[in-house]
Amino acid sequence: MGEKPITVVEMGRRGGLARAKAHSKAQIQRWGAEGGRPAKLDRDALARLRRLLAEGKSQGQCAAVLGVSSRTIGRALGHMKAK
Repeated sequence: MGEKPITVVEMGRRGGLARAKAHSKAQIQRWGAEGGRPAKLDRDALARLRRLLAEGKSQGQCAAVLGVSSRTIGRALGHMKAK
């Protein structure tokens, strides 16, 4: 009848092997240390956000200026307060 269909787990393993063959161990470890999705707002954007808020702009207005969602602005403010 043919081969058994490949499972999701097996696809993940094969992807990991291909990645391991294509990149150095140090590079893969660096990616693992960074982890997660890249931030929408870099340092410059966060500094601009602070200036906009100091000028009295609302979160929605800041979001429109920076080209992100108002939820992203709210998360950024939460991270700023936590530091």
